Amino acid sequence: MKQIVRTSFLVLLMAATVVSCKNKTPKEAKYIPKEASFVLSLDPQQMQDKLQKGGISIDTLIKRIFKNDSLDTKDKVRINELRENAGIDWNGKMFVFMVQKTNGDNSLSNTVSVLGSLKEPAKLEAYLKTQEEMKGKEIKKEKEYSYLVMGAGSMLAWNDQQVIVTMYTHVQKPVYDTAEMTFKRPNPANTEAEMKVQVGKYFTQKPAESLADVDIFTDMFKEKADGYVFTSANSSLAGLSMLPLQIPKLEELLKDNYVTATLSFDDGKIVAKSTSYTNQLLGNVLKQYAGPTVNLSMIENYPSQNINGIVLAAFNPEIFGGILKQLEVEGLVNSFMEKTGFTSQDLYKSLKGEIAVVVSDVNMGNLEPDSKTDETSMRKKKPFGKMILTAPVGDKLAFAKIMDKGVEQGFLKKEGTTYKAGGLFSFMGLYMIADEKNLTIASDSLTYVQYISKATKSTINKEALDKFRGKSTVFYFDIAGTLNGFTRDPSGAYNQSLNNAKNTFKDIIATSDNFDGKNIKAQLEIRLQNEKQNSLVTLTSLLTDIAVDMRVQAKREKEMDEKLFPGGVPAIIRTN
Repeated sequence: MKQIVRTSFLVLLMAATVVSCKNKTPKEAKYIPKEASFVLSLDPQQMQDKLQKGGISIDTLIKRIFKNDSLDTKDKVRINELRENAGIDWNGKMFVFMVQKTNGDNSLSNTVSVLGSLKEPAKLEAYLKTQEEMKGKEIKKEKEYSYLVMGAGSMLAWNDQQVIVTMYTHVQKPVYDTAEMTFKRPNPANTEAEMKVQVGKYFTQKPAESLADVDIFTDMFKEKADGYVFTSANSSLAGLSMLPLQIPKLEELLKDNYVTATLSFDDGKIVAKSTSYTNQLLGNVLKQYAGPTVNLSMIENYPSQNINGIVLAAFNPEIFGGILKQLEVEGLVNSFMEKTGFTSQDLYKSLKGEIAVVVSDVNMGNLEPDSKTDETSMRKKKPFGKMILTAPVGDKLAFAKIMDKGVEQGFLKKEGTTYKAGGLFSFMGLYMIADEKNLTIASDSLTYVQYISKATKSTINKEALDKFRGKSTVFYFDIAGTLNGFTRDPSGAYNQSLNNAKNTFKDIIATSDNFDGKNIKAQLEIRLQNEKQNSLVTLTSLLTDIAVDMRVQAKREKEMDEKLFPGGVPAIIRTN
């Protein structure tokens, strides 16, 4: 009897767990097709709660954006009508999703849809009938939903629970007629009919045809967050038929690779955490050719205290050969490269697999006309900024083969065992030097000499540096420092917005781990100056200021047009 009780309790516990997990799946998932290449989900209620805790409500936002002139009053009334009289549930989850398709004639169609919750369908219909731009347009009824074609390539559709706004484009290209040896424009696509079919599918598809049937998509909602992102590589599969050369197993390598990410607005920072899921074939390649972690010594002696950005990467170069082998095209690639004098192995083995890029001292105020040059160094007196790209050499013989080819083609010149920029590189104003140890490209010779001398220690944010350790890729961008170089002109139209942005943002830190046998983890942080305030409150205040700035500038431009052209802007100017 005790055994039966224990067993029954265990079954009930498991059932409760399953139900609780399934409840995490958003009901809206059944409207999003499996072939969606991108999905963004936001939780307005959760975000609104954070704003209210920070002392910001939707009403105060609208008041800050719109002033009291006639144009602002009219726009304010329209927004309030949409909020209050359209029957939409503004607290329900919102989704933005994209579907891309390659059609039979190799043309491309793109669909972008916004999916929201609906409380009162009748109220929505009544609201639409009162809108000036909807006059003369008919609301049509299907069995599962109603819809209204709003214009070329745009459509609104809804049922008792959801409303979907869709934007549709179909890009057609001229087709080459081999018989007449000329390009012909294809017959125009019936975009409205295609759009209706696509939107109709959202309301009629079976759950198995939707993302509700994809565990990787539904599982990401188990983690509490303000927003979610999902991407799929499957949408690219249809386009493989357009490739001039069909590659064996390429579809197998691309199929069922997904990325999910959560977005959270924390105090003082915006945090995005992502997980990349690979299929078995790609996973085996990543596991076999596991990479090292970034080499921080490559940026320790960068000659500047004003670093704007850093990119570091570490990988096993053999992975490129592994992919070619899996695709069964290594022999084909080598046969194409036969005339070059080196093989695909020479290419990927020539470098060790460590790359560092550092940019510093970016400053628009330092630019001078091209005619002002320093006759000694033949470079601008005050450059746009400084840069170093460096990568250690891997296989010395393979590297020499490739560089010698560059010399033969006139892109490089050789002095002993050292290679320097020539031809195109010199024309681009880049300083390049390579030897048996390193390949380095610099913005100028002085920066290069200072870098290799290791006489200075670069100043890098310690907190950021600690986050770099043990990662396979790293990205750092000093937002505040960079914006500071772009806010020199006090008369600039949007200078106030730039100043507000500079005082809002601090920097961006993005890192990625190596493949752990199942997936790849990555994280991005946008750090803000105010570390105590919730980042959503801070960001909303900034975006509100920018919106006000844009409206003021638009008003100024309109007033200037009215002064110049009292009778209205001439059509030829308005259209160009």
